[in-house]
Amino acid sequence: MTFIYCEKARLIGLVILKKKMKEYVMSGNSYKWSRSILGKRTEKDLQSPQKTLISKNNTTQDIEVSIIIPSQNRYPLNLFTLYSLELQTFNPDKMEVILIDDASTDQTKEKLLNYTPPYHFKYIFSNEKLGRAKGRNLGIRSARGRILIFLDAEMITEPDFVENHYNYHQSKDNVIVSGAMYTKALFSCIFPDFSKRKLNTIADLAKNNQEIYRRFQAYKTPFKEPYPLIEKSDITRKTFKDLAFKGYPWLQQITRNFDEKLTGFAFPWMVFITGNVSVCKDFIVQAGVFDGDFYHYGYEDWELGYRLNKLGAQYIVSEQLAAYHQEHPVGERKWRETIGNFGLFTIKHHDVEVLILGLELSGLTDLLMMNNILKEYTLLVQSNPERFQNLQEKFITILETIILFLEVDIRHINILGASGFDTDARKQLQEDINSIKVLNNYSNLTNFLEKIMKS
Repeated sequence: MTFIYCEKARLIGLVILKKKMKEYVMSGNSYKWSRSILGKRTEKDLQSPQKTLISKNNTTQDIEVSIIIPSQNRYPLNLFTLYSLELQTFNPDKMEVILIDDASTDQTKEKLLNYTPPYHFKYIFSNEKLGRAKGRNLGIRSARGRILIFLDAEMITEPDFVENHYNYHQSKDNVIVSGAMYTKALFSCIFPDFSKRKLNTIADLAKNNQEIYRRFQAYKTPFKEPYPLIEKSDITRKTFKDLAFKGYPWLQQITRNFDEKLTGFAFPWMVFITGNVSVCKDFIVQAGVFDGDFYHYGYEDWELGYRLNKLGAQYIVSEQLAAYHQEHPVGERKWRETIGNFGLFTIKHHDVEVLILGLELSGLTDLLMMNNILKEYTLLVQSNPERFQNLQEKFITILETIILFLEVDIRHINILGASGFDTDARKQLQEDINSIKVLNNYSNLTNFLEKIMKS
């Protein structure tokens, strides 16, 4: 049975890899692979379908910072985010918030039409769903600030959030600053889809504050809309933090092992996470803004971050930019959307440093091991440009097969068989591994290759 599955994967892989010139198509839950030659994003990519634009406090004063927030059915979380931005130490006359409502069907439009914060505010409603990339591009086109902060619709910020982002951009135009690695989790609302386990966690957290605990005890099932546990006053008094907790261990791997400038990290563009990141507008336009082909969930930010890195971006992660992510249900289809967009990413950038992401995504390695493997592979190729040509070809094929297994949802068994390696190819690979071992500097790479040999 294992052989049948692997042979199926190999045949599918051959078909897929030979048809990369086809147009990339995603419709609903259906994903097809292709190659799309990535060029500069043009003004056409910044266009939007029919929309309604409501602007508040939109005077002609100079704007220094534009905060771009795409939102789809995130009420009341998005309102709490906006409330937190009202408390910024940064001059509200010099900042604007642009909320792009991506065809929401909840109360967002009703509640924000008359919203009048102290900062400049633009509410843009799209009648047609734009997707994450095009929605943010609409925000970029509408932005007047020199500095852009991309923020998720469910992030509650600290009062010095905007000021800290702004200060990092005063010396260089190619700096990209992320606070996403220091994100904290927060239960600001109860959702109908929350599990009993989550409800128990919320109950334990709510006991930290008597007023919030009374609200928690007052909610009754069944209910259809999110039930808020906090109010605007909780953001002002910072009592919302009583519902916060540590989360996102994947992000913490980066902050525990690398410094603010990500020294030694082979994937600095990974911190370009649009939940909380800032960049100069001219720099992002130079890179070509977000690629509108990424319609569904995932990787549209990393793909742009990768292009920015190619242009010489200097990435910084800072705890001074920490924000609180308001937890909400995540649908099961997100995984399939993520895999589909990852496939698109690898097609647009068929580079080792992108293909190798499949190692962590598939669970074959963790983030740190993947980082070490890439660093050793890069050093090996640079130090021995002619000696390991065959190994380089095999390594790429192995990575492509791992990605293929993710796409067709097959366990990562007999990867070499699915890659089409015959007896001679396996023997040659083992000889290369033995030759690399003699060099003594590539233990992570050789251990991984031997693991694949045994898979």
